[in-house]
Amino acid sequence: MKAEKCQSIAKSGHPCGATVVADGMCAWHAPSWADRRRQWSAEGGRKRANRERAKAAIPEALTADELAAFLSLAFKQVMTGRMEPGVGTAAAAIARTVVAVTEAAALQRLEDRIDELERLAARRLA
Repeated sequence: MKAEKCQSIAKSGHPCGATVVADGMCAWHAPSWADRRRQWSAEGGRKRANRERAKAAIPEALTADELAAFLSLAFKQVMTGRMEPGVGTAAAAIARTVVAVTEAAALQRLEDRIDELERLAARRLA
């Protein structure tokens, strides 16, 4: 059994040819599917948002080597035109922030350990 094809005319001026879902039309042309199309469009926009792509592409926490590899890849993509320079600039700025936060956290841990060692030494001397 052959699937019925949409009776609408596409923007190109040619018959649509997609599979019929309702009223002799495909999901993109059937008026009764307008709400679903709006929902799909909204979902698609959210899934294409930079924030969502970044969440999907970058793991929760990066090691220094992983961050360096990611920035190397971003650099290559900017240089070959596969990534917008602004995106590469943003990635570099974020990476600088990640490094600064990581260094600050490591310094805080070190200071906490020194404080603890000084407390222990003071107790032993007392």
